[in-house]
Amino acid sequence: MNQSRIEKKFIFPNQASDLVKKILLVNNFKKLYSDRYITSIYIDNLNFDSAKDNINGVNERKKFRVRWYDNDLNKIYFEQKNKNNFFVWKNIKKLELDINKKNLINKIYELLSNNNKYIDTNYNYKMVLKINYKRSYFISDQGEFRATIDTEINTSSVLDFNQVIRLPETILEFKFSKNSESNFRDFFSLRGLNIRSKKYSKYIQSFTALEESGFII
Repeated sequence: MNQSRIEKKFIFPNQASDLVKKILLVNNFKKLYSDRYITSIYIDNLNFDSAKDNINGVNERKKFRVRWYDNDLNKIYFEQKNKNNFFVWKNIKKLELDINKKNLINKIYELLSNNNKYIDTNYNYKMVLKINYKRSYFISDQGEFRATIDTEINTSSVLDFNQVIRLPETILEFKFSKNSESNFRDFFSLRGLNIRSKKYSKYIQSFTALEESGFII
């Protein structure tokens, strides 16, 4: 289990990605890693309880997804992302399966349906949608705050990966420990950054966009 942390998200339009990067660089953030493309397949039960809990603002909730990076299908991970009020932590396990693009969905479904090492098989879970995007990584000069910028966010239903919708947002997200919460507020106050954090979920935004476009989830 990863140590819990606080996440703060700031939402910008797609065309503001260069501005978002400038906000970090002029405030002494530096590149932490090379950019990566992230692909996630989100999992929910037949009642879409994960989506409903998020929309309804339930304090304690879970989100399930399968994730890989830069199209490397040899390293696919199952993630359970937990949230309790403002605190977030993940349980991550590497999936043990031989997979390729053609059998991707069937293999993941088969594994999750028959192996409660990853998910409680007493519930009727299903794969709902896929999201992929580019992520850039930054860290503050003192190493206290990490930041990511997510751009080129695309989504599609698992029923048809060819029907792709581009989400209109660029996401700036800061991640830091509970002990750094007051320092993070001071960081914003001292620099006069006139932006406000917002609740945002790629899963919910994708779910809504697919539903409104008539793509069956």
